[in-house]
Amino acid sequence: MGLRHGLDLDHLATIDTITRTVRANNQLSKRVGFLFSLGHGLVVIILSMIINNGFIRSQFPAWLEPLGSFISIFFLLLFGFLTLHNIVRHGKKFHAPSSIRTFFIRYLKQFNAFWIILTGALFAFSFDTFSQITLFSLSMSSNKPWVFSALLGVVFMLGMMATDGLNGLIVSSLIQRADKVSFFISKALGFFIACFSLILGGLSLSTELSKLG
Repeated sequence: MGLRHGLDLDHLATIDTITRTVRANNQLSKRVGFLFSLGHGLVVIILSMIINNGFIRSQFPAWLEPLGSFISIFFLLLFGFLTLHNIVRHGKKFHAPSSIRTFFIRYLKQFNAFWIILTGALFAFSFDTFSQITLFSLSMSSNKPWVFSALLGVVFMLGMMATDGLNGLIVSSLIQRADKVSFFISKALGFFIACFSLILGGLSLSTELSKLG
């Protein structure tokens, strides 16, 4: 499950954008996928343990999932626009409002390991993660110690780190290489990821707003 979850397109899109944003830091860009999935996995482990111990009900509050969805939508739209910026900045100038562009680029370029882990943790409050957390918790009967739920969460996180980490390494390698083929592949992949992020973010936003209406 962790391997499959790491291949979710929202993960791939976010890791791609962060990797491109911190491309100047070669060592950090190689670890983006690992750090993102680490933050994501830690939330899964902690919540699974809490539910298994009965501190909160296995059914999450109704408002929590929409909140997580809006967090993911925000990041998908933001990272989609920033990926387009990273792609076109070596060609024609990007014509987004300079104040908005400067604000986000300045702060996202200061991304460090902590902020990448935090971004992954925020993504854990969205999409289908809640159902996986509940599955880990309820798969262990009430007489089982919390360590079993934690172990399932760790295995899930390691699988996710494998696929997300590999994705980050591939993107970083393509970006750092200077040959024309790698440059073309990197730009094509980035353009696809940016379009996907914007489309998914827009559709998800429309769905969530329709639920509120």
